[in-house]
Amino acid sequence: MKEMPDIGEISFPEIVEEPVLWGYYRDLHQADKHKAIVNFDTGKLFSIVSNDYRLIRHEEAIEQIEKAICEVHDLGRYETYTRFYNDGGRMRRTYRFPEVSVEIGTRDKDIVNPELHLFNSYDVTWPFIIILGAFRLICKNGLVVGKKFLHLRKRHVYELEKINVQEQVSTALARFELQINQWGEWAQRRLTEKTYTHVMNAMEFGKKARKEIKGRIEREAKGFDDNYVPVMSVWIFFNILTWYITHRTVSLNHRVDMEKRLRVAMAHLKRR
Repeated sequence: MKEMPDIGEISFPEIVEEPVLWGYYRDLHQADKHKAIVNFDTGKLFSIVSNDYRLIRHEEAIEQIEKAICEVHDLGRYETYTRFYNDGGRMRRTYRFPEVSVEIGTRDKDIVNPELHLFNSYDVTWPFIIILGAFRLICKNGLVVGKKFLHLRKRHVYELEKINVQEQVSTALARFELQINQWGEWAQRRLTEKTYTHVMNAMEFGKKARKEIKGRIEREAKGFDDNYVPVMSVWIFFNILTWYITHRTVSLNHRVDMEKRLRVAMAHLKRR
């Protein structure tokens, strides 16, 4: 994966807070309890928020998480990938750590690397979020990690410096190892009809998506049982879902929504 340029080379929107006015042309009033979040260069209005809203700029969020990452020497070097949506109103930045490699015991060289996902927005779609994730090298899937392992979520009512990012990131490796142990258990456990049905329903796939996923399942399964449940491990089934999310979702918003659904569905994957 190609590394992104230095943060100074990325074009961020110039964000300002402006007063909100209401009324008729000759009789305008200022809304005392609200303000507008605006792109200064283009005039695009991202949102109208209360005065309690604390603006966290994308570049400030990036600087905060990268400062925390640098304090955790075991993570080694990292690669980054940044996506914007809504003219810069939303940002997702992924940090992948290729020097931290763990092998899942299903086959040779089934390697996963930890990732951290940073979310931030000006259009109030997302608060400031850091989520632990992973990357499966063998098929280049972005893997969804259970919410309990690292899911820092803060509304924009906090000053950025008061959010303890460093403490969260410093424990990411230990949490990643816990998730790896869970995935190793999934690799040894066969997919059941109950789990297959529950997870597919929870994901709420459309007709086209279901057809594509079932085609992938047919290629990777070792046949089907009498109830037409694919003969495969929970780990392979999970990776088919993450393959679809990584390679087939049509937009950043769609991908984030699918990842949220899978994170919830994973609770059922844990059950025998």
